[in-house]
Amino acid sequence: MCRPSIRGGGRGIPSSSSSSVEAKGRVALLCRIREASLDFKSISWLFVSYRRLLLDHRHLVRLAFIFFVAILSTALLGLLAVPKCKINPWPAPSHHHPSSNSRYWDPASAFPRCSMDLCFNFSRCHRSEQLLIYSYNSPQPEQPKPTYMHQFPSSIWHTSDPEKACLLFYFSDSQANTDAWIKPKLSNLLPYWNNGLNHVIISFADRWSDTNPPSQSIGMASILATNLRTTTYRPHFDISIPLPRLNLDVPSELGSLKPFERKYFLTFKGTRYLSREGNFRSSATFRNMHNGVDVIVATTCKHETNDKLLRWQPWRGSKCDNDQVIFDSYDFLELLNSTFGLVPAGRSPASYRMLEVLSVGMIPILIVENYLRPFNSLIQWQHCLLQFSTSEMHLILPTLRKMPRVEVEARQRYCQQVFDKFLKDDNILMNSVIRSLKDRFVGRLPNFVAQHTI
Repeated sequence: MCRPSIRGGGRGIPSSSSSSVEAKGRVALLCRIREASLDFKSISWLFVSYRRLLLDHRHLVRLAFIFFVAILSTALLGLLAVPKCKINPWPAPSHHHPSSNSRYWDPASAFPRCSMDLCFNFSRCHRSEQLLIYSYNSPQPEQPKPTYMHQFPSSIWHTSDPEKACLLFYFSDSQANTDAWIKPKLSNLLPYWNNGLNHVIISFADRWSDTNPPSQSIGMASILATNLRTTTYRPHFDISIPLPRLNLDVPSELGSLKPFERKYFLTFKGTRYLSREGNFRSSATFRNMHNGVDVIVATTCKHETNDKLLRWQPWRGSKCDNDQVIFDSYDFLELLNSTFGLVPAGRSPASYRMLEVLSVGMIPILIVENYLRPFNSLIQWQHCLLQFSTSEMHLILPTLRKMPRVEVEARQRYCQQVFDKFLKDDNILMNSVIRSLKDRFVGRLPNFVAQHTI
């Protein structure tokens, strides 16, 4: 605020009243002019600041728009460039080893470190001469693929009293678990969980994560599954079981044919996967084993996952039409009349074809990595089948061609013994499961008789 201070006209000279009033008037006018000037400057400063702020805001919006357009353009260019990229099927067509990162089902689930000594209560098993098992649930009847475990609830090993049970079964392949985005915690689901002590989780799923909780959350439970890996299973604690045989209508007379009396030397008829697990079946190394004479490799691209993929990436279907012509030219049952049968891994290391091949007296030729073969404590598989990794497919035919006749005949005999004793039908398969479970107790529980391998 402007405060006028008026003194006299000169030192020691008093001011007159008229001159004093006039001076005060001039000072008051100057104050009003100064205040008005200050107000105008303030308004001007505010206007300039607002205009600068508005320009800065527009500048930020402009920069954000340019950034968005750049990202969108990059994404569009990437999509346009995809068909031009040459993506080799897994493994690479050459005979070099594929990198371990390219194997979809090679990174196996790691379970907690356990053994029968550390993670099992033997005192529960002294109460009966028979191995008694309580089951929280039954194998799901709505499963699209049958399992030989469906007869367990009516078997002699089943008990409805969990207090009498030596083992507690949980079948994890329920539809609810399949549909669940986050798999339920077993501690919340199973009332007698006790951190998994004496529990057995049973799974026929292609991948552990399809129906089961995180592998490190299973506590002291053991695993009975078709997708166990040699690098992560717990020896004499977890048990690998086979997938069931889907095709039961096979000619029974084929089993009596000796090697080299059969129509073909090596055969396979099945799906050619174009992506993900099992897509090594699309490699030239696999498909070029076909010679149309004594080696038949007939593949088809007709599959649900392939059909979806080809709608978006049709270039992946290279030579599918040629393969379909070969596929349609051969009958599945006719190709079972062969000395050797290819059993390549598909969406899982385990294959339904393994039991089909064994059922007709063929010698299985597995193409797989990191797979724990079923009932490995009961069966000495090295005397029956041969196993090659995907990087060794080019060695399959030369190895089989050079094999002495006497060795081929010995392998076929052992394969037939294995099938008849452990794998022939659902009753025998269920008995093999129980034998494998009992085999873990050898030397510790005298009421459980040790089983002998062949």
